[in-house]
Amino acid sequence: MLSRRDFMKFAALTSVFALIGCSGKKSIEVMYAASLQKEMEEGIVPAFEKKVGIDVYAEAKGSVTIINLVKDGYRRPDVVISADASLLDELKDEVISSYAIFASNSIVIAHRGVDIKEENWIDLLLSGDYQAGISDPSSDPLGYRTLLTLKLAELYYGRKFYDELVEKMLVFGLETDLLANLKAGTIDIAFLYKNMASTHNLPFLSLPEQIDLSSLDYQDFYRMVEVKVGERVYKGMAILYGIAATKWAGKDGRDFVSFMLEDGRRILGEYGFNTMVRRR
Repeated sequence: MLSRRDFMKFAALTSVFALIGCSGKKSIEVMYAASLQKEMEEGIVPAFEKKVGIDVYAEAKGSVTIINLVKDGYRRPDVVISADASLLDELKDEVISSYAIFASNSIVIAHRGVDIKEENWIDLLLSGDYQAGISDPSSDPLGYRTLLTLKLAELYYGRKFYDELVEKMLVFGLETDLLANLKAGTIDIAFLYKNMASTHNLPFLSLPEQIDLSSLDYQDFYRMVEVKVGERVYKGMAILYGIAATKWAGKDGRDFVSFMLEDGRRILGEYGFNTMVRRR
């Protein structure tokens, strides 16, 4: 008899295979960071399908959730894309042989027409006059990166506010949930990735490079802070996206990775990303 854990694993895999196999065409499964949803759905996936002629079953989730699902054997995608490239180290040897870093990003403060500036953003958020939100640090790198940005801001501005501010903010499951609630008016302010604010035409406040996690030049400063979320401890580091084909991926899965590192990077550049290729 199957245990509950094995049954859940079997059910998850069966549903995915049913979805990707019903067309009879060749297909691959890609699990990717939800912050890339617009870029993947509108640009990268259609371009790859047109060029190669196979179907892509692409699913957006929080990167921590993706890593856990794959590591625990609940999902077996051909390609994994994480908003935090370092999370892919947890899949090395068992699931992937290596991975590539392909893009960077930054944390910004998006809002709904709020008069927010670098000089007043901390006091404005502490005032309680506006409702701010973050994504869930336990499942989404944007969430724990927001916490790291706030800790860096304490160092950069030389004042204590982290605990009080975190208590005031609403937490949403994924960055896409956070974005949707900002656009709907549930919250007034949200800590988002720059690409998300830009592609959805939201006004946003850019933060200094010393705290927005955008620059490799400030890695030593970023590493001065860390946050513990559940059993994981995250140290400050520049935002880098990573991609890998799993060991069970066939040629089509590996071709998708190659496409992402070439044509995909050009598409991401059109959406405002800084791109590169670094092998790990």
